[in-house]
Amino acid sequence: WHTNLSVGLGTWTLSQDLRHWVNGGLMAIFFLMVGLELKRELIRGELSQLKIASLPVAAAFGGMLVPALIFMMFNAGSAGFRGWAIPMATDIALAVGVLALLGKRIPLSIRLFLLTLAIVDDIAAVVVVAVFYSSGVNMYLLLLAAAIAAALVLLQKRNLLTMPLFVSSGVLLWLVINASGVHASIAGALVGLLAPVTAAALHKESLAERLERFTIPGSTLFVVPLFAFANTGIILSLDSFQHDSALPIAGGIIAGLVAGKVVGIVGASWLAVRLGVASLPAHANWNHIVGAGLLAGIGFTVSIFVTELAFTEQHFIDISKLSIFLASVVSAILGLLVLKHTTPKSQT
Repeated sequence: WHTNLSVGLGTWTLSQDLRHWVNGGLMAIFFLMVGLELKRELIRGELSQLKIASLPVAAAFGGMLVPALIFMMFNAGSAGFRGWAIPMATDIALAVGVLALLGKRIPLSIRLFLLTLAIVDDIAAVVVVAVFYSSGVNMYLLLLAAAIAAALVLLQKRNLLTMPLFVSSGVLLWLVINASGVHASIAGALVGLLAPVTAAALHKESLAERLERFTIPGSTLFVVPLFAFANTGIILSLDSFQHDSALPIAGGIIAGLVAGKVVGIVGASWLAVRLGVASLPAHANWNHIVGAGLLAGIGFTVSIFVTELAFTEQHFIDISKLSIFLASVVSAILGLLVLKHTTPKSQT
């Protein structure tokens, strides 16, 4: 993973080790999928209807704020405070995949609630990474990235945007953002949000639909497993706990993901319903929201991604990965138990 790979043209060279190519390059495909899913939901899905969208959006922000505050409380004034964003994220694939184990016991509306919540959660995580975990940002290059994005919007409005042009512009956008000092994976989400959702005259499917058909299996079957293989080597040793900041980091992550997620999601959902800006999903009750909130504590992929950005000390990274793994397993088991006993099989 520390083997160097260089790509160059003339005097320009981009050189990184293999793990950074996975984290900054291939993870852009994962966030491209997230951006495409969010665009679809905004235009034609759950997020296109304000009252339905309000609940998972409010739940997502509650589910990010409370875990972050819990981590900050555990680590105030310590060297581990920089990892405050680690318990904010939800792993879309794993959370929805675990929910699928219950089959038809769970209302479809709860699956959509959890999926939408996780998408909003991960997009917010992208923003957090861009704002808080980027260093030495070059504003001129960011302006160039904005100009490329504006050009894509203009070409789309004039129906001049083809797949080769869109993909090549996306690669150029990734290169510019990578050079700007902002984490390059952000480009993936931005490209996904810029993808046209209206089919051109020569195609039955829109450019966004064709991209999504490629990125979902590519991301699920290749990018995420490769990212896990490159980053999740978990050292099962008590040596990591010998540092003074180890226990606060572990406590903040585990409490944030297992307890903070469900408290934030249920609390924000209750407040949104109470204020009349949202309503519970169809055929669902508050136990379903609690179960979904627990499953949202599965923060595996994106939490580890943030860990790698937050810390440079290896023992901090080791304890964080172990804590994320333990918290994700506990959250998955608790979520399954709550949801399994919420809707008896005979009623479905």
